[in-house]
Amino acid sequence: MAARKSDPIKKVTLKDGTTRYRFVIDVGKKPDGRRDQKTYTYDSLKQARAERARIISDRAAGTFVRPDKVTVAAAIDKWLAGKRNLRPGTRRTYTDSLAHAAARIGHLEIQQVTKADIDSMVTHLLAHGRQLGNGLTASLSARTVNAMLITLTAVFEDAVRQGALGRNVVKLVERPTQASKEMTTWTAEHAAGFLAHVAGDRLRAAWQCSLYGLRRGEVLGLRWSDVDLVAKTLTVRWARVAVGSEVVEGPPKTERGRRKLPLDDGLVAALTALQLRQREERDEAGSAYARPCNLADGVTGERCTGDHVFVDEVGRRYRPDWYGKRFEALSRAAGLPVIRLHDARHTCGTLMHLRGVPTAVISAWLGHASAAFTMKTYVHSQDEALMAAGALLNQAFNPVGEPAKPSV
Repeated sequence: MAARKSDPIKKVTLKDGTTRYRFVIDVGKKPDGRRDQKTYTYDSLKQARAERARIISDRAAGTFVRPDKVTVAAAIDKWLAGKRNLRPGTRRTYTDSLAHAAARIGHLEIQQVTKADIDSMVTHLLAHGRQLGNGLTASLSARTVNAMLITLTAVFEDAVRQGALGRNVVKLVERPTQASKEMTTWTAEHAAGFLAHVAGDRLRAAWQCSLYGLRRGEVLGLRWSDVDLVAKTLTVRWARVAVGSEVVEGPPKTERGRRKLPLDDGLVAALTALQLRQREERDEAGSAYARPCNLADGVTGERCTGDHVFVDEVGRRYRPDWYGKRFEALSRAAGLPVIRLHDARHTCGTLMHLRGVPTAVISAWLGHASAAFTMKTYVHSQDEALMAAGALLNQAFNPVGEPAKPSV
């Protein structure tokens, strides 16, 4: 069927004799307020009419998406640039995670990406997502791939909100099943044994702070100005964290992360001893002792200090990775189950829970955003607690303390 003269769809013949059907239509306004018109060309009149009708319908419903050749890589860059309030560590995590998607589908136009494209990428990453060098690859864990999908979903969702996409195809992709990782925690006896082992260690107070639930960055970012040995309190205001090869310091992630905690007599004594020891070390080191950080004088990096509580013998701040490895080495030397430094924080939450501390109090102590997160993530069962629960059940079923006799 030929196009009518009044039909906005025009029949055109290319130089090679091929017939096409073309129409021009308003798709909105340009930034300067002028009409924005786009030209569409299709192989058949039927296709052209159907597409023109769809555009008119979507435009009336407010769901029309202008054609755009922006790639996934460009959309990722734009999304990251717009996240102005990200902490350096979080930005690095997002950047590294999205690098997997950029490498695999970054060249595709975001409007042309299909669910099949995302599925293919996930399959590839689960099999060959990690580069080992010399052309070798290894699989990425389901946890890593899921983290990438969560962040990529946010990128696509931002494009939908801005009208650059009609729908978010990343939401349609089934997430790989990941095995839940049960944290390993110490018992109260393990924790007490560790503190006994490090009683003479220079960083004894730091290890105690870690077992009392402070994050690694919170321990290493602690300043003497935030420690009141008279009122017996400690205020968490700073965190010292590793971002790639760099170490940065800033306030806690959330408002609840900034908190004031009481100090018991043992921790007060450990901090007092450390303070006195540092004064002696400063006198012995003289000019070699780290000076206060001063950008104007060029005193930066590990050569300076900012009133930090936990520094080495010449006042230099510790790197977070060293602190974690040192904890594991001391655990091994003490003959205890070797756990990660972060598991000491889980140990704190678990021991408080087993001793009846209200969940809301545990959450506030650990600086969590919600009590629900504390229970879900930071409170774990222990073998001794399970045995005690079994004993209580036995007492309930057998009040006289005699073992239950099987019925015949």
